[in-house]
Parts: sequence; C-alpha cells; structure tokens
Amino acid sequence: ARPRGGAAGGKKFENKLSEKPEGCTKIFCGNLSWDIDDDQMKSFFKDCGDVTAIRWLTDRNSGDFKGVGFVDFSSENAVDLAVKKAGERLLGRPIRIDFAN
Repeated sequence: ARPRGGAAGGKKFENKLSEKPEGCTKIFCGNLSWDIDDDQMKSFFKDCGDVTAIRWLTDRNSGDFKGVGFVDFSSENAVDLAVKKAGERLLGRPIRIDFAN
C-alpha cells in the first residue's frame, strides 16, 4: 500500500521519546516521504525484528497522506531497536520515531 500525496514541511528535525508504555510493540513514525510504502518501511526496520502491521494516517476529508504512520512489531525488543533508528534517513528524510499504544 502507498499513502496518497500532500505537501512536505520544512521543520527542523528533533526526536524526543515519550515514556515507553509497558508491553509496547508499536511505534509512531513521522516526517515520512510522500513516496513511502509498506515494503520500504519494512525494509527500513528489517534489522529490528518482524513488522506485523503498518497503518498510514490520512486526512479524513481529502484522503491525503499526512506523512505519519504506526508500525507494529512482534516483540518489545524489536521496538527498542526501532526507536534507536530515530533521525536516520528514510527516502531522504530524517525519520521521527516514538513509542505508541
């Protein structure tokens, strides 16, 4: 699946992690390229563990991709490894990562 278009923002990158929820197996990913798709996201996190689901956020009215999504992993350990990738470039953009419920 590939999210649908929109406009890119020019904000400075800063990644602040929230407190990790107990049993956390999901992360929030932001500052994503409009060209991202499931396969590219899975490839980016392949060294962290098994990605079990990806959900892209879209505008309720227009259906445009908002540049953010959620990634579910099979284990807490995979999430711990994934959040360490915050700031790495994915499709030319520094990815924002945080724990999610």
